[in-house]
Amino acid sequence: MAQRVVVVGTGTDVGKTFVTAALAACARADGRRVVAWKPIASGVEGEFGEDALALADDAGHAPIRPAYVFAPAVSPHLAAHEAGVTIELARLREGADALPDADLALVETAGGLFSPVAPGLTNADMVRALAPSRVLLVAPDRIGVLHDLTATRLAAKSVGVVIDAVVLSAPATPDASTGTNAAEAGVACGIDVVATVPRGARDDAAVQSAVRRALATLTAG
Repeated sequence: MAQRVVVVGTGTDVGKTFVTAALAACARADGRRVVAWKPIASGVEGEFGEDALALADDAGHAPIRPAYVFAPAVSPHLAAHEAGVTIELARLREGADALPDADLALVETAGGLFSPVAPGLTNADMVRALAPSRVLLVAPDRIGVLHDLTATRLAAKSVGVVIDAVVLSAPATPDASTGTNAAEAGVACGIDVVATVPRGARDDAAVQSAVRRALATLTAG
């Protein structure tokens, strides 16, 4: 059975897809069989969308259609409501269980850990339903991230979701805090950031080095 890692974020556009794809590429380069999937996608034109194609390319398999695909670029629960669809945890679990056989299965959520996916349901509920081996939290290396990490970790704990590793992703526009947040998360918040992933090509040496540290934490034991 594949080791299932669910990738969650502190919010939207925090670098989850880039980090997930880089993890897939790194694991694949190490000789692991990898599958990467994004079960819910909004703002998608066509059957798959750019994120699904990027994940499949780096994992080395054919694109896997999300369980739910919506054209409007809004929160999935709103897109689903507009489409007259209800996102169901059972369908998401079935999709994850039906992924191709692999050593490592990476599942990327949409939005933040507590973004709603249906009335009364959030990504945190989906994480519990998927019963992952590990949960990776991705956050942007910018001002405000210390609050977001602390709040997300506390809220996750309150609903029984364990964050196994934290990665920061370099923002498109750095600010005065960028580059200091990993250390400060440990000092001020007691949160161990296992890696800060720089911007660049996924095969860039600095990107690979950072991602390899995260991968080692996620696959240990």
